[in-house]
Parts: sequence; structure tokens; C-alpha cells
Amino acid sequence: MLRLQGISHHFGGLEVLRNIEFIVAEGELLGLIGPNGAGKTTLFNVITGFVHPQRGRIFFRDRDVTGYPTYRLARLGLVRTFQGARTFANLSVEDCLRVARYHRVAGSDRGGELEKVVRLLDLDKFATGQASSLTAGLARLLGIAMALSTGARLLLLDEPVEGVAPIVVQELGEKIRYLKSLGLTILMAEQNLHFATTISDYAYVIEKGRIRFQGTMQDLSHDDAIKQKYLMI
Repeated sequence: MLRLQGISHHFGGLEVLRNIEFIVAEGELLGLIGPNGAGKTTLFNVITGFVHPQRGRIFFRDRDVTGYPTYRLARLGLVRTFQGARTFANLSVEDCLRVARYHRVAGSDRGGELEKVVRLLDLDKFATGQASSLTAGLARLLGIAMALSTGARLLLLDEPVEGVAPIVVQELGEKIRYLKSLGLTILMAEQNLHFATTISDYAYVIEKGRIRFQGTMQDLSHDDAIKQKYLMI
């Protein structure tokens, strides 16, 4: 569904991404694992059109989308969340979802499933309350629900459990697994390595803008060097 080919980027003299290449298959939950400052968010910004790569190509559903603006990518179904929750704080939960639905992907037909997802995410009971009144965990769920409301075909989650309590981490993991069971394709950047390795089908380990390792969760758990340096398990 998504293919990156030789993505490189620098800010001034600082190289932040170097020759990044990987594929996200349809229906897969792929983890992009690495410490803070590894280049994960910059790569997400490149994929979603906030930053144009200096080198390389981006293909989404067999279309070369390199250089596409963010709104155009979203209309094709490539949608992201952000570190922390970005919602419309002065709007109700219901209105946040209504705004997101207004920008639905052309031809998307996820409406029925979407209502089920919103109920599963326990947001229906908060529908009339302001987004600013939600706890950190619920605000993350609202951000995910807003992304899904567009009819997203590929969802990029940027550190979805950063700064939330352990019990919320577990709840978010359950919700994300459920979304995958609906057939959603997910690319997740995460530095909570235990969380990422227990939820992902496949992983890429990124450090200083380079892919250092790729493999299944079983591969990761059997590689002593990777465990000691990145996973600490």
C-alpha cells in the first residue's frame, strides 16, 4: 500500500533521514521503532506532505505521490495522527468528528464500521462534551477517531501512547488491534518499545535517520544485539 524509495532529508547541514526504504502491505500493522530523535516524526512529516524530501520517492497505492500536499494525500486516504492529541478543543467531540467526516476520502464507505469504532473507543458517551475536557487517553482516541472519520485507508500513528498512564497504554493497544482486525492498514511510530513489539506484525528499527534492522517480532526477540541496544528485553 505504501512504498518508500531512497528517502533522504536534511535540515541545513544536519542529515535527519538517509536512504529510507520500506513497504507497508495492505492490512499490516507495521512498527517504526526508535528512540527520541531517531527521525520517526520527520519521516512521518515527509510521508504525509508536511515536509518534501530532498531525495527519494513515495508511492501510495501504486501512485507516485512525492510532493503531494497534505490535503491531497488525505483525500486519497493517507491520514495521520500526531504526538499528543490534536483536536478542536473548543468544539464538542461530536463536532470534531463531524468536521473530520466533512473531508472524507472520495468513494469511502466505512460509515457503518465507523460508528462501531466510535462506540468501541468509548467516545459516544462523551459526544456532547468539549474535546478540551477529555483525559489524555480519551483525547488520543478522539484523534484516532477523527482520522478514521475521513475514511482513511492507511493510518499513521505518531507515538500514540506517549505520556499516558500504563493502564491507558493497554487500552489503546486493544483499540488499535481492533482497528487492524477491521482491515485497516497501520504504520505506527513508537519509542515505547515494549508496546510496539507486542502490537506490531513487523518492525523497522530506525536510529539517526537510518534503518538499522527490520524483521518480525520474533526476529527482534531473538536478536541479542537488537534487544540490548533498542528493546532492553
